[in-house]
Amino acid sequence: MGLLLIFAASNFIISFVVILLPPLVLSFASPKALGTVLSVASVGLLTGGIFISIWGGPKRRINSILGLMFLQGMVLFLGGFKANLPLITVASFIFLFTAPIVNAASQAIWQTKVPYDVQGRVFAMRRMIAWSTIPFAYILSGPLADKVFEPMLAVNGSQANLIGRIIGTGPGRGIGLLFIILGALTLLIPIIGYLSLSLRRVEDDIPDVVPDCGC
Repeated sequence: MGLLLIFAASNFIISFVVILLPPLVLSFASPKALGTVLSVASVGLLTGGIFISIWGGPKRRINSILGLMFLQGMVLFLGGFKANLPLITVASFIFLFTAPIVNAASQAIWQTKVPYDVQGRVFAMRRMIAWSTIPFAYILSGPLADKVFEPMLAVNGSQANLIGRIIGTGPGRGIGLLFIILGALTLLIPIIGYLSLSLRRVEDDIPDVVPDCGC
């Protein structure tokens, strides 16, 4: 359940990023630049998939999940600080490079711990819960960006003389602040996960499923 909840929270945050990355880039760069960012990010996703396929993953999968989620939070946090195309491009590549590794490690834990005869039911419920947060992110992302964060960091916004001195003001800086907050929340997720002894020991405390040889 702990593993399932951290993925539900992570999917909520990632959905915000998917929706708001294009307007963030377009606030200071051209559509061509946005295409470059999305292409590089997609290469990161593909490279991560190839890498985990060749490597096979770590022996201690839960540590890789929590550690790479922390890295995702760090690049998301830093990516919101400046309207800088190389920074956002590199952050997008790293973020999506880690995604297949995290998902593969999680899938391996579930497949080795859940009895084969109920995996269909369990995985359907698991997917439903883990993805249930995505529609809420899609609903909230636009209004939060347009009505709350962007006005806050407009040139004469309420936080222009405070937060604006650090990350700047004008178009896109409100989304940048939202990315910083989302990054901080993403950093918090694996920290909470690591503090949970039952989650940290999930691979030790839950026995592997014994294959039925049909003998």
